[in-house]
Amino acid sequence: MHLHRLTLLIGALCLIGLYSVMKLQCEGHGCEFQAANISGHTNHRKTCLLWRISQDQQSLRRRERAAAQSMKKALKMKKKRPKGALVENLDTAEITMGEPSTAYLRSPSPSLPPPASPSPPPPPALTQSGRPRRNYTLPERFRDVLPALPDPPPINEPNPPALSLPRVRLIVRDRFISALNIFGLWRDYPHRPSFVPDSAVSVADLANDGLSFTDAPQASLFSVFSHSPPWPFRNMSIYRLMTFFNSGSVTKSAEEANRLVEDVLLAPDFTTEDLRAFNAHRENQRLDDAISDPESSPFLREFSSHTINIDVPSGSKDVPPSKFSVPGLLYRKVTSVIRAAFRDPLAHHYHLSPFKLFHRSPETGKEERVMGEIYTSDAFIAEHDHVQLRSPVPPNDPNCKREKVIAAIMFSSDGTHLTNFGMAKAWPIYLMLGNLSKYFRGLPNSGAMHHLAYIPSLPDSFQDFASTVHAKWKTQKKNILTHCRRELMHAIWDFLLDDDFIHAYKYGMVIMCLDGIERRIYPRLFTYSADYPEKVLLATMRDRGLCPCPRCLVPKSLLDRLGLARDGNVRLKLREFMKDKVVLARHLIYELGHSITGIRVEELLKELSAVPTINAFASKLSTDEAPFNPSKMLVVDLLHEFELGVWKTLFKHLIRLLYAASPQGDLIAELDFRYRRTPTFGHDTIRKFATNASEMKKLAARDFEDLLQCSIPAFEDLLPEPHNERLMKLLYRTAEWHALAKARMHTDSTVELLEALTTEFGQLIRQFRDLTCSAYNTVELPGEAAARVRRTKAVQDVNSAAEVTKVHSGGPNTAAAAVTTPEGLAAATSMLAPAIPPTSSATLMTAASEQSHTATVGQDQRNWASSRRTKKLNLHLYKLHALGDYANSIRTFGTTDSYSTQLGELAHRLIKTLYARTNKKDALKQIAKQVNRRTVLRNDSPTAGAVESEELANAPVNVHHIISNTRRSPINIYTFVNERLEGQLDPAKKGFIPKLQDHLLGRLLSREFDGDSHEDFTDEDRNDIRITGNTLYSVHLLRVNYTTYDIRRASDTINPRTHKFIMVRSPETGPNAHPFWYAQVMGIFHTVVRHTGPRSQTPYKEHHVQFLWVRWLGVEPGHRSQRRHAKLPKLGFVPHTDPYAFGFLDPSFVIRGSHLIPSFASGTTSDLLPAQHTVARPSTSMDDWVNYYVDM
Repeated sequence: MHLHRLTLLIGALCLIGLYSVMKLQCEGHGCEFQAANISGHTNHRKTCLLWRISQDQQSLRRRERAAAQSMKKALKMKKKRPKGALVENLDTAEITMGEPSTAYLRSPSPSLPPPASPSPPPPPALTQSGRPRRNYTLPERFRDVLPALPDPPPINEPNPPALSLPRVRLIVRDRFISALNIFGLWRDYPHRPSFVPDSAVSVADLANDGLSFTDAPQASLFSVFSHSPPWPFRNMSIYRLMTFFNSGSVTKSAEEANRLVEDVLLAPDFTTEDLRAFNAHRENQRLDDAISDPESSPFLREFSSHTINIDVPSGSKDVPPSKFSVPGLLYRKVTSVIRAAFRDPLAHHYHLSPFKLFHRSPETGKEERVMGEIYTSDAFIAEHDHVQLRSPVPPNDPNCKREKVIAAIMFSSDGTHLTNFGMAKAWPIYLMLGNLSKYFRGLPNSGAMHHLAYIPSLPDSFQDFASTVHAKWKTQKKNILTHCRRELMHAIWDFLLDDDFIHAYKYGMVIMCLDGIERRIYPRLFTYSADYPEKVLLATMRDRGLCPCPRCLVPKSLLDRLGLARDGNVRLKLREFMKDKVVLARHLIYELGHSITGIRVEELLKELSAVPTINAFASKLSTDEAPFNPSKMLVVDLLHEFELGVWKTLFKHLIRLLYAASPQGDLIAELDFRYRRTPTFGHDTIRKFATNASEMKKLAARDFEDLLQCSIPAFEDLLPEPHNERLMKLLYRTAEWHALAKARMHTDSTVELLEALTTEFGQLIRQFRDLTCSAYNTVELPGEAAARVRRTKAVQDVNSAAEVTKVHSGGPNTAAAAVTTPEGLAAATSMLAPAIPPTSSATLMTAASEQSHTATVGQDQRNWASSRRTKKLNLHLYKLHALGDYANSIRTFGTTDSYSTQLGELAHRLIKTLYARTNKKDALKQIAKQVNRRTVLRNDSPTAGAVESEELANAPVNVHHIISNTRRSPINIYTFVNERLEGQLDPAKKGFIPKLQDHLLGRLLSREFDGDSHEDFTDEDRNDIRITGNTLYSVHLLRVNYTTYDIRRASDTINPRTHKFIMVRSPETGPNAHPFWYAQVMGIFHTVVRHTGPRSQTPYKEHHVQFLWVRWLGVEPGHRSQRRHAKLPKLGFVPHTDPYAFGFLDPSFVIRGSHLIPSFASGTTSDLLPAQHTVARPSTSMDDWVNYYVDM
């Protein structure tokens, strides 16, 4: 041993001596430096840019070799695959947005080589009924591929270069291209990132169901920048109790009780002795004081209150404008919110460097851009490059070498009612950062939606003030109110975009990020999500003007030209803020006393639907070299523009058509029946239609989305031909357009498809209007007519009350003239309310007049049907025109779910929850305090980032399926098979035991699944299968995890009673082959079996086997489907005479659940299974539906 050590020591000394006389040459191409020793050589590498370039080039060549090997491997797998196993059919793949990983296996992009599979046998023969037999071939085994992101690049510390190089060398050194992952995705970073959040992403982080966000590996860093519990309380017992109190639901529930016990009472650091003299109000005040202390909470600022002043014109040349103060703006500084966001626990998921995501087809080698997140969008990359090249550093720090990073600001605002009844309301402004993935921002409890401000409304006293300062208030009241509301909105934004924000916008602001590195953050405004009325305010344009689009200058007369060439040309001219004309118009109004809608003002602004209000965004964010155009930030809004816009309008008119086609209401009753019989799907994908769909009572956007997805079977054959065919095609394209517009991942091909589909949809809906709608005399719906009568009567009542007020006061009636239309009702009511004396209606009218009034109302209500007005399908809508902007918006900012107003609607839930905790007095201030409390306690909690769903924590998402091993429902197999219902055996159980034995034998012998048609199995072989105790164990649920088309992990729960349909891969080939087969799950079982006999591979081992008992469906012969025919696939049950109409299935073959909707127009039949009572049908059903449609 000593001799060996001595030998090593001598060798090391010799090496040192050798290196002392050698000159070490730098490996950088073109560098002639030679080091005298290893230390000098190492130090030279740190500053040698030529060496870095050489290393980057070598790394690039290694990645190219790895990509080539991956491609070679994929092609090799393709050769092993039987011809036709991969169905390249764009018609199905493009529109099936809810399909699993095989959806993108079949799509032209992104694609993935499917697993090797045995050669499929010949196509199945047809039964006498024309449906395919399943004697010889059944589903291929499904390869469940877990989601994965492209490999992250090596971290590049943001050190400044020691030397300057030509631009071309900087590009070569700085750019990074990742290797292809298993899905053929790769990233192209224009600049090598210094921080890669995806390096910490797990499979659980890519799950959609029940997930909040998982424990962060950098959690130890949080204590450096945040307070540790029990701050600011005295002990952990109080901390845990107050954390429970300031989180969760406001109502008592079993879940809240469990949370109290597990998170508080059973915590090891909780003791009741710490709660002596406890007072919740005092502890909340302690927390509020800590938040307001700059030293203890340097990043999170409490909400402040501010009064906004607006100028009210006098209407007279000689009288200057008056200032009116609007109190009650609760706000936080934008820069304060950004600083707090970058110190939030979620900040370790922020993408600080943009990149382009690409997909490469393993078959064709074609590369396509993939669009999804804001930080992979063209807008983010362009702004990032602009900041790197042109954004200056502040004068007081001219030598700043910190990394420049963008904070991608995304605003959202919308008014909401806080209660179902009453007048309480709120108008919050939310701020999100596009640096964070949309999947985190879409979680309501993640804390990614920051509350920025709560907008106040014009108080009731404003009308009293304006009536005294404006000379023409009586005749211009409506215009003055509208103008002052616009002025208030932009005065608020002018205040929020303060000097600190403008300084940060120009020079950036230094923030130490969670990785301990200081960076210069440049806030940039990307999107503002709002509904149309709010877009009108933000774009400083008039509502329903001559040019009603907030993004372009399309005339109102061309709004129905969606998809035409002229429509595309009009969109090229963007709306811009016309500062010069607006300033001149304001001079006319405020200094010369002109009317807001006077002739001189209208000559300047009316043609382009402009208004005399200074746009705060254009005035604050514009520079001499780069003017800011507010119209670009007003992104599309699928929720209001399509689901509650175009589709709601179309659906409502379809109801009118059915009334016109059948005045007795038979078609309406049939439509309501069909929607009620439509099965639900998923956790909340398709909900139950509990009420009559035709009445549209209290329907939200998600309900209209469900109506659309289930509309084709519901409306089929309700109208005669050719109107029915025209309607079916329109409904198919409408649902297809909605699916593409709402897709969470897009490629160049799918965006081009969306553009083509938008053109076709525009043609179809105009054709439907001109040919079908014109054939029917459609009138108002009963609800529309009744509502119109109520509005008209309400206006008459207000005018009558105004007449009474005139008699009592002796003054002129100023309100009656103003209330001439239903639109003026609200304003008139609020104006007259203080003036009407608090007397009953009996004192205002005689008994005779009261009787006359009652009789008139009753007569109006009885005659509403005869007075219904004609209603035509109106396509001159901004919301229809807006559909043409979706493809461009996806290319610019990513997919629509990233900036949907649905995110703001979800955030409203928190405000409504917190409102219930207030005493209803000055509620918004109390809500603001509670928002801050929740933010602090969430960030400082030792459990911050834990998975919220216990079920998800116990059930890993990386396994394919989960079946409970419970034995609560044992079934004796012989008793089950011989059970008689009303004296008859169930035909569905015919051959149950031998089929089960064949299935178990095939699995235990590791045979490829062939539908259990093992013709070489004898009765002796079957008797070698021993089911322990002859007992099967039945369970209720099967959970199937699958990878979605957007590389996320999701799950479906299969239940034989409710969600019973599944889909599996099909081995069928041919140009018209359907890529999937479908089955109804009748039972979910597990059992313990032992295989004995000469063929047994494990004669003494017990095997726990899980299996499904299914009833197969086949594709309807002769039915042409897929998108080129604009028809859904149609299926039907295999007749009971087919020996393999019923069978067993390995759960690992299941891809996911499927939503099959009965073809109501085809009716029902008992021929497929002639039995009154069978386990294959619900106990309340005597027949089967002849056909089913596969929902889109």
